[in-house]
Amino acid sequence: MFTGPQTAFHLKRVLTVDDSVTIRAFLSSLLSAHGAQVLEAENGREAMALCDSDRKFDLIILDLLLPDVDGIQVLKYIRERDDESTIVMLTGMGGIKSAIAAVQQGADGYIEKRDLSVGGDFTEFFYALQQALQHRAGLVAQKQLHKVRADFYSMVTHDLRNPASAAVLAIKLLLEGQSGSLTDEQRELLTLADSSAHQLLSLINDYLDFAKIDAGYLRLEPGEAELRNVVASSAELARLQAHVKRQTLIMDLPAEPLYARVDAERLKQVLDNLISNAVKYTPDAGRITVQLRSEAGQAVLRVSDTGRGIPPTELSALFTKYHRLPGEATRGIHGTGLGLLIVKEIVEAHGGSVSAASEGIPGRGATFTVRFPLERAA
Repeated sequence: MFTGPQTAFHLKRVLTVDDSVTIRAFLSSLLSAHGAQVLEAENGREAMALCDSDRKFDLIILDLLLPDVDGIQVLKYIRERDDESTIVMLTGMGGIKSAIAAVQQGADGYIEKRDLSVGGDFTEFFYALQQALQHRAGLVAQKQLHKVRADFYSMVTHDLRNPASAAVLAIKLLLEGQSGSLTDEQRELLTLADSSAHQLLSLINDYLDFAKIDAGYLRLEPGEAELRNVVASSAELARLQAHVKRQTLIMDLPAEPLYARVDAERLKQVLDNLISNAVKYTPDAGRITVQLRSEAGQAVLRVSDTGRGIPPTELSALFTKYHRLPGEATRGIHGTGLGLLIVKEIVEAHGGSVSAASEGIPGRGATFTVRFPLERAA
């Protein structure tokens, strides 16, 4: 809604950047008449210096053509340091294409200089500025809400993870006989509690990782790793899971060591998720195969199973948020629906890709393939 310049620009801090004294004076007079506090810069370097100072601007009107620094370069410089100020580009005849490019680089709009002709009522000029201010305000509010939500996720999951981890440790000590021998009934109950505690901790970790990803805070700690060891480490827990279901877990690894610069813990998390899913979605006495290969300068990991398979119509949605496979056959399988999204984000952070293939035929299962460069640093 257009509220009029008298209210929209009252006490707004404005910076005008143009090498023309006439245009700067005209803009300053026009905006000051409606209560704005206006500063002027005659070139790009002066504008960047003002933006580097303690001054904060609600609105920056920036000429595309400056005598020293290209207007888009000034825009990029400001946006690297300030995501809150509204920036409107000022363009002359024939500069529309560059103005549109500037909007793609983070500007909130553009105005043609011919719209500043003396004698008009400038309604369209002020309307364009107000729309740009509202657009940037909306983006800033959305970003702030995004951060609040991510902080809330992190706070809750951190507070939940500590007692869950303590419960897992306490049950482990009891099962190991640290507090004396157990009856068969006690061991059975503790084993059930152990399984539930691990499941709870897994859910919490998924939500915590999702919060980091959602807020753009996922960080890798890369180092040189021998990939066969990473795969073997991930397979240890999976062997226990597969043993309970009388499944066969096959490791197909290269004879020679295969090194890559990766975050080994995060890569293990990818494998844990894929292998655990294969165990969960494969019936008793089924088979899971984990293969590692070097192909055309890439590490290639394949996790295949002989489970129920995935309907081809579901393949494109597998790596999206909260996606769960539909149907009676998967109703009793627990999870957050975030695991494959987290897998995708971790793999892509390594410069790689992940895909799934399945005919959707029970017994033929599915194959998940992870590829990432062997040479590129994570």
